[in-house]
Amino acid sequence: MEKKKYPRLVLYILSALCISQGFAGSVAKVKRIEGKVSILKKGAANWRDARVNMPVNVGDEIYSREESFAELVYTTGAVIRLDEKTKVTIDEVTAKGTKSSTPIGNIWANMRKLTMSKKEFELSSPTATAAIRGTVFHMNTKEDSSTDISVYEGKVAVGPTKGKKKPAQPKGRHEIQGPTEIPGPYEVTLDQWRMIVAGQMISVNKEGKYSEKKFDAEKAAQDDFVKKNQELDRSFEKDLEERLENIEKNKKDEKE
Repeated sequence: MEKKKYPRLVLYILSALCISQGFAGSVAKVKRIEGKVSILKKGAANWRDARVNMPVNVGDEIYSREESFAELVYTTGAVIRLDEKTKVTIDEVTAKGTKSSTPIGNIWANMRKLTMSKKEFELSSPTATAAIRGTVFHMNTKEDSSTDISVYEGKVAVGPTKGKKKPAQPKGRHEIQGPTEIPGPYEVTLDQWRMIVAGQMISVNKEGKYSEKKFDAEKAAQDDFVKKNQELDRSFEKDLEERLENIEKNKKDEKE
């Protein structure tokens, strides 16, 4: 018998209920650890080992060390995963959403569940900021602060990190540019926000100049970090479907 497929709306609602349990006032929780992952709590002098289900708050910094991997789940439903040698800090939480930053490393961000909560998530590197709601993207920040942002699902507003503020939600079609392909080599300075859609990548160098191009999603999926995250995303959605099936089964058993 063919397995029942649940509407994504139902999965969003269930995932929000599952994620909201047990946060007890924290902004996020460490949900997965492989290898050695450290946390520097706000105001603390020393790093200490992170543990699964450890709460994370504003000002805390997470560091996934060599040959390590970490998953962080926010109360809003945002999920980010850190590759080895990757740092991320939770900078700010407001009624509109959450702002985090990364000075270096590989981060996979899955914000599909934010579509229902209408919360926004911002992730900044030293040279670029990605502001999104309901999308999947990959940010790679290198040692020289240059940043690549690849969009796998939905769309991402990308703008400068320093000296600029994200404009209010657009009231017209032209308040945020794009998407158009800007060829290299980095001839344009990223001084305005641009909209990047699925299948596009924007690269911002250390001077703040950028280029855009399309990328081959199938080829990119051969990368170990990308492949692992896509598998985890599929596994998470499958788990939600199984939970729904169990809920329906229990209801049916109660009636009988």
